[in-house]
Amino acid sequence: MFRHLPSMKALHAFEAAARHGSFTEAAAELSLTPGAVGYQVRQLESSLGIALFNRRTRQIVLTAAGESLFRTAHRLFREFDDEIRRISPRQNRNLLTVGVTTYFVTRWLSQRLGNFMNEHPEITLRLQHSVNDPDFTVEAVDLAIRWGDGRWPDSLSELLIAMPMSAVCSPSLLEGKSAIRQPRDILGHTLLHDQAGTDRWPEWLRRAGLDPAHATDGPVIVDPNVRVQSAVDGHGLVLVSSPLIQAEIDAGDLVEPFDIRLQDLGYYLVYRQHSEQHLAFRLFRQWLRTQIDIYAEELTAGT
Repeated sequence: MFRHLPSMKALHAFEAAARHGSFTEAAAELSLTPGAVGYQVRQLESSLGIALFNRRTRQIVLTAAGESLFRTAHRLFREFDDEIRRISPRQNRNLLTVGVTTYFVTRWLSQRLGNFMNEHPEITLRLQHSVNDPDFTVEAVDLAIRWGDGRWPDSLSELLIAMPMSAVCSPSLLEGKSAIRQPRDILGHTLLHDQAGTDRWPEWLRRAGLDPAHATDGPVIVDPNVRVQSAVDGHGLVLVSSPLIQAEIDAGDLVEPFDIRLQDLGYYLVYRQHSEQHLAFRLFRQWLRTQIDIYAEELTAGT
C-alpha cells in the first residue's frame, strides 16, 4: 500500500483521459487545457514509475498497467459520486441531469418542458446532449432518454414509447427519370447515414428485400437534425421515426414512399438503479410518463 497516494487531481485527469481515449476530450470535461491533462498524467506515471499510456500520433492507448489502474480508478470515482449524491439530499433534490439528444429536445421535449418546470420550480434540470456519443455512459447523468432497442449494458431501461423507423425523402425524388416507385429504386439515390453503431440502413434494406451491402454508400451525418434537413433539401433518403417529423410530412416537405418499417425500436428511459432513490428522478419520470401517455393518445387519435 502507498504511504503517499498519488494526487487526486492526477488520478482524475488520468481516469478522464483513459475513459475518453483523448487528452483533448478529457480536458474539455475537466475545464483544463490538453497540456494540463497531459502534465498531470505524466506526473502520475512518474510517481508510479510506470507508463500508463502508449503515445501514438493523435492517439493514446492504455498499457496493461494503465488498463488495470483505470478499472480501479473508474470504479472508485463512480462510488465517490454515488456516495456524495447519497449524503447530499439537497443537491439530489434540486439538480437533475438528463441525457437527451438535441433532436428529441427540439422535436418533442422542449415544447412540454415548461410544464414540468412550472410544476416543480424547486428542481433544476440540466440537459446533457452527448447521449448518442459512442463513449456515452449513463453514469454521467441521473437518467437518459435514448432511442434504440432498449439493450444497454450496466443500466436499467423502461420503454417510453415505441417508434418504428421508416425511410422518407423529399417528394422531388418521386419525380423524373430516377423517380422512386419501388424499393429497389432507392439504390439509385443517396442514403443519408447515422454514425456507425446506430445506423439502421442495413436492416431496412434487408427488410425491403435488398442487399444490405448497399448501405455502405452515402454520407454519414451524425446530427439527426441536419440529416432530416438534408433530406428536405432533396439530398437523399433518411431513416426516421415518422411521428417526430410530422410537421415536415404535413407541410409536404417529406414523404414516406413505402410502408416498410423497422419495428422493436423506440424511446427508452435509461438509468442506474440508485437513481430511483432521488425524489427529483421520481418526479421527472412520473411527469415524463404522463406526457408520453398523452402524446400516444394524440397519435392514436390522429390515425
